[in-house]
Amino acid sequence: MEIIVDLFNQHSGNVDELKRMALSAYLNGADVAKIQILNSKRIWGDDSREYLEMTYDEVKDFYDFCNSHSIEPWATVFDEESLEWIIDLNTKRFKIASVTAAKDKKLCEKILSYNKETIISLGMYNEEFPFGFDSNIKYLYCVSEYPTHLYNDKIRKMPKIFDEKGYYGYSDHAMGIAPALQSYLNGSKLLEKHFTFNNFNQRETEKANLGAFTPDSLRLFKNLVNEFNIIKEI
Repeated sequence: MEIIVDLFNQHSGNVDELKRMALSAYLNGADVAKIQILNSKRIWGDDSREYLEMTYDEVKDFYDFCNSHSIEPWATVFDEESLEWIIDLNTKRFKIASVTAAKDKKLCEKILSYNKETIISLGMYNEEFPFGFDSNIKYLYCVSEYPTHLYNDKIRKMPKIFDEKGYYGYSDHAMGIAPALQSYLNGSKLLEKHFTFNNFNQRETEKANLGAFTPDSLRLFKNLVNEFNIIKEI
C-alpha cells in the first residue's frame, strides 16, 4: 500500500514546519508528502485560512526539499494558476479534491487533459466514478468529515473490495488507524491521510488534526501493513 500524507493546515502557514513534517512522515513510512495550494477567499469566501496560502516560491521550496530527500512531493490545486505552478515543477501526478470533483468540472477536465496519473477523492460527489476509467484515473473512497467518527455510517459502507475498476484507494479522515487498516485488508492500494505532530494542537480551522497520523501512529500503521504482507506470503 502506498501512503500519502496530507500536510495541509497542520503546518499553520510555516513552510519550515511543512518541510520538517514531510521529512518526519517519510522517515516513519510515508511515500508521498502532499500540500494543498489554495486561495482562502475563493474557496471559503473569507480570509479565515489566508495564513495557509502559499506563494510559487514557497511551493518550489517545498518541492525542491522533498526531491532532495527522495520524497515524492504532491499538491492538490484548486485553480488553473496553481495547476500551472506544479506543472512547471514537473509534478509526477495530480490530485483532485472531493470539492473540486463535485463543483469544478472545468478544472477537473483541464487536469485530466495532461494525461498523467490523477487521484480523485469522491467524498462530496453523489455519483460514483464521474470521469469514467482509464489507466491514469484512480478513485479514492472518502468520507469528507473532519474528523470522521468511527460510528459514521459511511465508514461501515467502505468498499469490501478495492480494485482499479472501482475504488482504488481510501482517503481517510477518521480518528485512529482502524479504518485505514480495514481499507488495506479490503485491498486498497493507496491511503491518503493527514499528518500532524500533535492531534490536539489545532486552530478552529484545522479540524483535520484530530483524524491525522502522528509519527508514532504512522509508524505503527506501516509496521502492521508490513506484517500483514509477510503473512500473505506464507
